[in-house]
Amino acid sequence: MIGGVYQDMPLNSQLGNCVFSCLRPDLNKDSWSNWNYVFYFRLDTPASLPDVRQSVIEAGKRMLPKEMFGSGDELDDFDNFMRFTPLDEVHYSMVGNKAATSKAAVYLLLCVSVLILLTAAVNYMNFSLAETPMRLRSINTQKVLGASTFSLRMYLLLESVLVCVCGFLLSLLWLYLLQDISLNTLVASDLSLVNHPVLLASLGGIAVLMGLLAGAYPSYYVTSFPPALVLKGSFGLSPKGKLLRTFLVCFQFFVSFMLIIAVGIMFLQSRYIRHSDYGYDKSVVLVGNLPYELLDRRETFVSELSGLSGVEGVSISQFILNSSDSYMNWGRGKGDNNIYFACFPVDYRYLSVLGIKITEGRDFKAGDGDVYIFNEAARKKYPWMKVDEPATPGDYPVVGFCENIRFSSFRNNDAVEPMAFFIYGKNHADWDANNILNIRVAPGVDKVDMLHRLAEVTEKMAPGSDFRFRFMDEVIDQNYHQELRFTRQILLFSLIAIVLSMIGVFGLTLFESEYRRKEIGIRKIMGSSTGEILYMFTKRYFVMLVICFVLAAPFGWWIGHDWLESFSDKTPIRAWVFVASFLLVSLITVLTVTFQCWKNANENPVRSIKTE
Repeated sequence: MIGGVYQDMPLNSQLGNCVFSCLRPDLNKDSWSNWNYVFYFRLDTPASLPDVRQSVIEAGKRMLPKEMFGSGDELDDFDNFMRFTPLDEVHYSMVGNKAATSKAAVYLLLCVSVLILLTAAVNYMNFSLAETPMRLRSINTQKVLGASTFSLRMYLLLESVLVCVCGFLLSLLWLYLLQDISLNTLVASDLSLVNHPVLLASLGGIAVLMGLLAGAYPSYYVTSFPPALVLKGSFGLSPKGKLLRTFLVCFQFFVSFMLIIAVGIMFLQSRYIRHSDYGYDKSVVLVGNLPYELLDRRETFVSELSGLSGVEGVSISQFILNSSDSYMNWGRGKGDNNIYFACFPVDYRYLSVLGIKITEGRDFKAGDGDVYIFNEAARKKYPWMKVDEPATPGDYPVVGFCENIRFSSFRNNDAVEPMAFFIYGKNHADWDANNILNIRVAPGVDKVDMLHRLAEVTEKMAPGSDFRFRFMDEVIDQNYHQELRFTRQILLFSLIAIVLSMIGVFGLTLFESEYRRKEIGIRKIMGSSTGEILYMFTKRYFVMLVICFVLAAPFGWWIGHDWLESFSDKTPIRAWVFVASFLLVSLITVLTVTFQCWKNANENPVRSIKTE
C-alpha cells in the first residue's frame, strides 16, 4: 500500500531517496541482538536536549539486560553505548573507531580560497607599485594642469576595481564553459550559475572589495609626491618601496610552500591507500552486480563465466570488499561471551577466488551453511573462540580463521576489528540475496577486453540486464572520492598559488632589473660576468625562499595532518615532502629570475649606461 509521496532529498543528503516503510511494532521485541537501529528525536526546543538525553539514559539502564554487558556497570559510560548527535553534525561525527570527516577541511578550503584571492590582490598591488616610476610623470603633469589629488586617486581606484571586476566576469565565463567538462570532478554541487544568485552577488562584491584593497595603497602612494618631482631613479629602490615589494612576494612564497607541503602529504596517503597490502590481490579482481530477478540462476552464471578463458575463478558475495566504511554488524552471545563483529556473507568459493589465506582450520567447502571463518583480530579479541566450536554458546560453528585483511576503508583500523565471512544456510534461507559477482582474472590477461567479453556472455544469457562489470580498484577509489576530490582541490589551489607567485617574482625582477640596468652596465665594465650578475639577483630570492619555507612548513604540516585525521590507518609524514616542496619552488623561482635577468645581464653595457 502506497501511503504517500515525499519531496526528494537533496543530492548531498545521507538519507538518500528511498522507499520508507513502517517497522512492525513487534519487530525484535525483547531481542537485544540487533544493534543496527538509529533513533531520531525531534525536540520541542534545542534547550531540552540535556533533559531528553538524561531520560533516555535512565530508560536504557532500566530496560537493557545487565548480562549483555558482562561484569561491571558499563552503562555508567552510556556515551559508548548510545551517541547523541545533532542531525546537522552527523557528517562530522565519530562512531566507533571510524575517523570523522574533519570540519576543519571545509573551513580550510574557504581559507585557501581567501589566500588565493589575497595573493592575486598582492600581485596586482605589486604591479601597480612597479608601475609607479613610469606613471609618476604623467600624474604630476596632470596635477600641474589642475587635476586634484582626490580625483586622481579616485581614477586609479576605479581602474583597480574595473580590473578585478573584469577578472570576476572572466572567471564566470570559464565556469560556464567548463562546468560540464572538468569542474564536476572538483565539487559536489550544481555548477549552474543561475542557481546561485546570492553566491554570485557576494563574489561580485568581493571582487569590488579586492579591487579597492589592491588599489588603495598604490593610488595613495603614487599621488603623494609634489608636482615638481622629477623621478631620477631613487624612488624605485627606496627602502620603503623595496621592503613593501619584498613583503608582498614573501607572502606569495609562504602560500605556495604551505599548499605544496599539504598536497605532498595528501599524495603520500593516496599512494599508501593504493599500494598497501590488502591481504588479497585486488588488481586481478573484477566485480559485477547480478540482477535480483536472476538470483535463482546464480550457479548457472558462475559456471558459464568460469568457463571463459582467462578467468581463474568466480564467486558470489553480498558486499564488495573495501567499498564501504561498514557492512552488516552482528552481536552474538551474552555476558562475558558477548561478541560484536562485521559479518560478510559469501559463497564457499570466495576466499580461494580472492586469495585470502587460512591460518587455522579449513576453507569453506560445498555444502557448508551457517558457518563462520573469523579473522585473526576476532580471535585476539575473543580468545575463547576455537575451530569446530560455536563462536558463542548456541551460535554457529567456526570452521577456520583467516589472515587480517583490509575489508573496509582506511578510515577504520581493520587490523583490530573483528570480522567474519559467513555462509547463509537453512536458518538464513530468506536472507540469502548475495548478488555480487567476484571474478578473478589470470595474470597477463587484458582486463578491459575481459570486461567486454563478460558483457557479451551475460547479454546472451540475460538480454537487457545490466551487470555493471568494473575493476575492483575503481570501486575502492570511489570509496575515497571525497578525499581525492579534496586533494585535487588543494592541488589546483597550489598550482594557482605557484603561478601567482611566479608572476609576482617576474614583476619584481622585471622592475628591479630594468631599474638597475645602469648598475648592471657598470658592473659589466668593471669585469663582472653574467653568472655573477645573475647570482646577485638570485641570492636575494634564495634568502627570501628559506625564510618563507621555515615559516610556511608548520602550517603546511598542520593542513596535511588535519586531513589525515579523517583516516584511522594513515601513512607517516615523510621529510622528503618538505625538501621536495622547497626545491620545486626554488627551482621555478631561479628559472624565472634567470629568464628575466638574462637579457639585461648580457646587454652591451654602453646601451645600459645610456638609458638616461
